[in-house]
Amino acid sequence: MDKMTLPNGEEFFYYDTLTTKIVYPEIFIDHVYHQHGITLQDGDVIFDVGANMGMYSLYASKQAKNLQIYTFEPVPVIFEILEANLSTLSKLSHTVKNYNIGLSNEPKMAEINFLPHSSGESSFIPVDLDFKVFKIMENFNELIGKRRPKLRLMPKFLRKIWIRRRIKSFYYKKGKKIQCKLRTMSEIITENNIKTIHMLKIDAENHEDQVLKGIKREDWEKIQQIAMEVHTHIPRGANLLEELTQLLTEKGFTCYEGEKSKQTLLGVYMLYARRE
Repeated sequence: MDKMTLPNGEEFFYYDTLTTKIVYPEIFIDHVYHQHGITLQDGDVIFDVGANMGMYSLYASKQAKNLQIYTFEPVPVIFEILEANLSTLSKLSHTVKNYNIGLSNEPKMAEINFLPHSSGESSFIPVDLDFKVFKIMENFNELIGKRRPKLRLMPKFLRKIWIRRRIKSFYYKKGKKIQCKLRTMSEIITENNIKTIHMLKIDAENHEDQVLKGIKREDWEKIQQIAMEVHTHIPRGANLLEELTQLLTEKGFTCYEGEKSKQTLLGVYMLYARRE
């Protein structure tokens, strides 16, 4: 287990530097999960779904006092790092309960594609390779050409071959298959006799719709705020943002779409929902 010093001066245990370097500015500088009126108050209950190494929970711990934080991370080696990073939060008056599981539509065992070089992108559902290639081709200059200007000279048919090979290498050749336990959110709610979830953060890498399907009808009213990544680059995921927005609207939330970014060019969006 390696340790680094974050830009804010705090020590942080990590597995891969890529995830840490990407996630820290998103959470601590851009405040990606706390936009469009999403806030925390003293004593709030937080569900951190797809907690990875614990960066969001650390951020949340600085926003209010006496929080009750429930984290969910299915990959055992990442879970150990999560526990190490959150081990001191009890000294700051917070209560933390960590689950070495993923959340889904039903209890089961499932295989995750664990990416050691980029643990934050490990997923139960693979990306749609053709869609991913299409999105990068469509936004080639913005996503790649700015960083590597010489590649702008590459013929389009060669770009497509190059992109496809890079994606296959990133997601498949370097991945490791790991069996993980999945449970439903409503099971956790019942198990802990939770009356209110003030903040539901979801970064489940292509699995967010399955997470929401694990919430029983009577438990929806307990959830007050949601901030989640929506990954449309999966099979049959082209309309997922619209579908989840409609679902949350029907459940009584007011929804907001996040700002345009390089992520949105790739088909990954932020969705915020609040009860007003």
